[in-house]
Amino acid sequence: MTENAPPDPETDDLGPTTEEWRDLQYASNFGTIEPVPGTVETEAFHRMGEHARREVERHAAAEEAEEAWRASRRGCAPQAGPEPEAQQ
Repeated sequence: MTENAPPDPETDDLGPTTEEWRDLQYASNFGTIEPVPGTVETEAFHRMGEHARREVERHAAAEEAEEAWRASRRGCAPQAGPEPEAQQ
């Protein structure tokens, strides 16, 4: 990764260096700065927020699909239980 390459190709047009992106990510996560409207920082915060929302939605959809699959499989196979002899 070159010094001027952002961590995500989607953010290529903003221009911060890799170190500046890390600083912005830290600031966004921990609230260390409040960006001034109309600045690169404001747009970067917006893009990071959108990316985080998409990731949360993707993760929730994956969990929902997994749960739906498990629910569909519950009646297919008998559940393991104690052997009849073990109950004596």
